[in-house]
Amino acid sequence: MELIKIYQGNLINARELWEFLEVKSEFRHWIKRMLEYGFEEGEDYFTTVEKNRRQILKEYHLTLSAAKEISMLQRNEKGKQARKYFIEVERTLVQLKESKRFAAFNKLETTKQKFKETISQLGLTDQDFVQIDLEGRKVFFNGQLVEDEQLNTILLMSRDLATEISHYNTIKKELTTKDQISEENKKTHSEVRETLQKSGINPEKLPPQNDIKNLE
Repeated sequence: MELIKIYQGNLINARELWEFLEVKSEFRHWIKRMLEYGFEEGEDYFTTVEKNRRQILKEYHLTLSAAKEISMLQRNEKGKQARKYFIEVERTLVQLKESKRFAAFNKLETTKQKFKETISQLGLTDQDFVQIDLEGRKVFFNGQLVEDEQLNTILLMSRDLATEISHYNTIKKELTTKDQISEENKKTHSEVRETLQKSGINPEKLPPQNDIKNLE
């Protein structure tokens, strides 16, 4: 069971961990205190700036190892539960890293994150990216919606290719608006879909796989 969401295969949102641990102090005070235990930015955690309802929030993403140590520092039942969960996640990831499907999923997640960061720099929101990506997926699956977590290896690789090209063209063509980027993303997903169809593959007809993020 996924108690705490895992991002990009091995990162945990510190705010979500804080909520799970039911910490009574404010997040900004808690995370500052936790990081004083010797955690280093760029190695144990990474920071991003997120826009949320006119607010600018500084988000912290912890490595599994750092999240496990911080959970231990809580010295309570929720901390023990989180630590045990992260240990099981680490064991599972050791096995998953040998899986081509997992590698393809992780690559797609990384590409999507880079694309999101680029459009964020253009002044668009995270929700704009979600909508842009959604429209591309609709084209790719001929109107249907299948979550990336349920795709097989070849479809993950195809989605990654389409997203990578959209990201590249957004920069190369100097696209700036949500509509421009969305149309480009739909175009690239359509082209990749057509390439698959020439090989006899219709993305929407391939059966969904088990959720790759299901760590039970």
